[in-house]
Amino acid sequence: MRFEFLELPGEGPGLARPVVPVQVEDLEEAPQLCLVDSGSIANRFGAWLAEATGIDLEAAPETTLHVGGLTTTARHGRADLTIAGVRYDAPVSFCDPWPFAFNLLGQEGFLRFFRVTLCAAESWLEVEAESRS
Repeated sequence: MRFEFLELPGEGPGLARPVVPVQVEDLEEAPQLCLVDSGSIANRFGAWLAEATGIDLEAAPETTLHVGGLTTTARHGRADLTIAGVRYDAPVSFCDPWPFAFNLLGQEGFLRFFRVTLCAAESWLEVEAESRS
């Protein structure tokens, strides 16, 4: 499926980026705009999404991360994500604080499951599910 690059919400007018709408668990009415971040190992989402979808992070492992100049606490869990009609179980670091109006898709929680073609010259990306064997 092809997605056009978009400006990131909350970032003001500027450069369009490779983003993908993601459904978290069964939160169909609020797809999350996620920046494809090939430099990030994990998906990074705001912690409020775990609460909104009923993901229990009480006993989840916790680490301190530095993302975009921000120090945040990440609780590591799993979530069912749906991208381009494909639902899969992915590792997610739920972060608090998370002041961004977008989330991040990384290597282990996104690129391991999808083949991505980027065309920055024309401002689009294509996402194709990797075959599971």
